[in-house]
Amino acid sequence: MGRLRTKFNKFTEGPVGYIVYAAFGIFIAFLLNQTLALALATDLPVVAVVSSSMSHEAEKNVICGKTVQNYDAAFDNWWEACNNFYAKVNITKEQFGNFPIKDGFLRGDLPIIQGEKEYKIGDVIVYSAPCEGAPIIHRIVQINQDGSVQTKGDHNVGQIPPQSCSAGTFDEKHVPRDQIHGKVIFVIPKLGYFKVFATSLLGGSQ
Repeated sequence: MGRLRTKFNKFTEGPVGYIVYAAFGIFIAFLLNQTLALALATDLPVVAVVSSSMSHEAEKNVICGKTVQNYDAAFDNWWEACNNFYAKVNITKEQFGNFPIKDGFLRGDLPIIQGEKEYKIGDVIVYSAPCEGAPIIHRIVQINQDGSVQTKGDHNVGQIPPQSCSAGTFDEKHVPRDQIHGKVIFVIPKLGYFKVFATSLLGGSQ
């Protein structure tokens, strides 16, 4: 027993110990991610928010492209500042008030994602897109006749303009179903700040 304890201490103390614990932590995180992926029917069960596109807070007194003073991020105030776009897609304040995650979320939060067979207007979804360095987390605002969806970030003035790059093309008005990983079912506040920091170092965006 004493020998086993000596060997254990040898591998868990000093510089070697840091490596062992780091490797163990990575293994546990991988195992947890795989378990969640299986339980939630998605290949991307957890994703950190690395932009403010779903925030209902004003940045430098600007929200949805409008300059506001003494802004409070209550839903009524957000709607007053941001409702112009939704009128164009026939979404009313009452409808939006019944949407999932109606108050958005902040940079650094950690949404939990669940795969679904069908998605509806108002769902906040996570999807991969060519030309983007990270998965996009935006809300479905329309469903097209071909089954693709249109999305928009709650904080954004409008939809992202179409883009082309070596990986292909991205059009927020035409997001194919096979690019969707799932929808946000709840959000853990602030737990994604490590990912935000790492992404900012690597120059990623979302």
